[in-house]
Amino acid sequence: MGLVSELRRRNVLRMVVLYAVAAWLIMQVAEVLIDLAKLPDWIGQIVLALLAIGFPIALLFSWFYELTPEGLSLEKDIDPADSIAHITGRRIDFVVISLLSAAVILFAWHTWWPSAPMDKSIAVMAFENMSDDPDQEYFSDGISEELLNTLAQIPELRVISRSSSFSFKGKGVDTPTVAKQLNVTHVLEGSVRKMGDRVRITAQLIEASTDSHLWSETYDRELDDIFAIQNEISAAIVGALKKQFHLNVLGAPLAIDAEGTEAHEAYLMGRYLVVQRTRASVEGAVREFKKAISLDPEYASAYAELAIAISLQNETNYGDLTFAEASTKAAPYADRAVALSPKLAAAHAASGFVSHVRGNAEAALAHYEDALQINPNYSIVYLWMANLRSREFGQYKEAFDLFEIAVRLDPLSLPTRMTYFYRLLVMGRFEDAELQLEKLAQLSPGFAQQAKIYLLPPEQLAEKALASLDALQSDPEDARFRAGLGFALTVLGLEIDALSVSEDPPIYALRVFGKYGDLVARAEADFAGNPNSQQARRQLGMALATAGDFAGALPMLEEGWKLSGRRVTNTGSFNLDEAIALINIRRAIDEAADVNELVAALMDDVRRLQEAGFDSRWIDTKWGFAAYLAGDRDKGLQLIAKAVEGGVFFEMSDAYLQALYDDPGFAPIRTMQEARQDREREKFLSIVCADNPYAASWQPAEETCEDFVATSGR
Repeated sequence: MGLVSELRRRNVLRMVVLYAVAAWLIMQVAEVLIDLAKLPDWIGQIVLALLAIGFPIALLFSWFYELTPEGLSLEKDIDPADSIAHITGRRIDFVVISLLSAAVILFAWHTWWPSAPMDKSIAVMAFENMSDDPDQEYFSDGISEELLNTLAQIPELRVISRSSSFSFKGKGVDTPTVAKQLNVTHVLEGSVRKMGDRVRITAQLIEASTDSHLWSETYDRELDDIFAIQNEISAAIVGALKKQFHLNVLGAPLAIDAEGTEAHEAYLMGRYLVVQRTRASVEGAVREFKKAISLDPEYASAYAELAIAISLQNETNYGDLTFAEASTKAAPYADRAVALSPKLAAAHAASGFVSHVRGNAEAALAHYEDALQINPNYSIVYLWMANLRSREFGQYKEAFDLFEIAVRLDPLSLPTRMTYFYRLLVMGRFEDAELQLEKLAQLSPGFAQQAKIYLLPPEQLAEKALASLDALQSDPEDARFRAGLGFALTVLGLEIDALSVSEDPPIYALRVFGKYGDLVARAEADFAGNPNSQQARRQLGMALATAGDFAGALPMLEEGWKLSGRRVTNTGSFNLDEAIALINIRRAIDEAADVNELVAALMDDVRRLQEAGFDSRWIDTKWGFAAYLAGDRDKGLQLIAKAVEGGVFFEMSDAYLQALYDDPGFAPIRTMQEARQDREREKFLSIVCADNPYAASWQPAEETCEDFVATSGR
């Protein structure tokens, strides 16, 4: 018998196949266990070595031994007539086939089955100021922030925003807790000690799940070497993360674009001040950024930050400038930043912000996209771009995706969470909104108390008004709470109380209760104070349209329609209300007026809202208007009635909608809404006109309760 035949008879060849398949499966299982248990890589190498050693042993074993009914026996001691090697061979074939099937399944799972990607995420904490001088905190904060910005430019890495990671500063929270709240796998922390002309920086990269150090280093250098130190630290951190996450990145981006330490320190002080978001701190930041530019006229980052700081000095935020004035002053600095450093994310962010305020939506979008291409973790730009896409382009689905990214990158930012909460509400995702409210309560209990009002069903008008009073009790001087109460009282139809809830009657109440003279006077005063503001001009146009001055309103609305690029969006530069007003005013002035383009743009926007998943009750109102104006009267009235039945409050005082109000088919809608108002108003007044539990912060007018008692007989 030949050697090959004997190898086949003794099942040695089968053992080769069996061992190879089994060894491959063992290595696959070992790889999974090493990853899950975070075991050292050398364990896999030991397993491979043991399998290699075992291979010749298995072959020798199968040559010299045979499995018999009595157990293992030497091949030479078995009578050929008693051998069952052929039966053992078939059993080995069965085992091999089973293992091969398992191998095919495992290969297919690895190749085609979608698996969750590794979470490559990190939070850079505020480095502790170890200097003797507490005023050097700006320097330690600046070092941390620049390291954060460097890591943020790595596309594969999710880096938590400064506002969230620095919120733990000085609170002594342990690393695993920080990582859990920020939803990251790794944390970078450290300290800075500045002593005269020397600086010592300690940095350590921590794996959150095990609270173990992956990398740690201390740098003791001359202050003149600060730029080299930061670049050295960045390179070391990126190197450690590359190994941990298998990042496809050649090296760390440069941390600083300044030429001298003095200019850089002025820049760091400016950043330290601007994030404090007070009037005084923003003014101080402007001075520091200008100082940095005077010391280094080529300092692109300082120009970019100066543009943003000046933009914040508008009368709505931290200054007295109009939006137009602030953006005009900021624009040259933003342009200079882009010219000096086209690859600087902050430069494009500043230019985008300024362009948006100045009404150039296309330029703003282009700059925002450039900023995110350079820095894919730029959380505030995601928020700005989401608002831009929603307001100016009507790209509601795309905007919502951007809001979600902003929340992931900046989970402890109150403005970001607030914006996301409201977006969930209008989309009818109330359970998700309630979960967000729990997180908001940790950031701002006062806001959460007010926001929970919006989770109440819309038809529960009395409950909403009482919830507004609960919020007001927590802080009677808070203008937001008074505005919320004013809205609730307006919807209940309590005119005297709604108009007197604050020193300046709410504009919404002036509109609903037909106080047209006051409404127009308020809009005219705003426009006189901001003659270059397109927004103030639009508001005046809508006030005139509401009051019935169609001749005065028409040119302003036509101008807004033209400037919008003939695009209608829900809350943008030419919104749904303005489109509806312009359509009706054109028809009121000339029955044969062409409104087809306007109606088509209006219907397109409502369709986009519906496709994005907005709350159907709210959409019904919009579709109802669109259908009615397009000539489908019955469908329009049916949809409006459905929305009102679902609890949507419908304003019935706008002069430009008089044709709709006069339609006989609208009468049942009016009756339905007024009946609900009557029921809910009685429920509300039965509480506040008796033993008012909210008397310390608000009381209804005497006339209100006198009328209630007279009509209800209580």
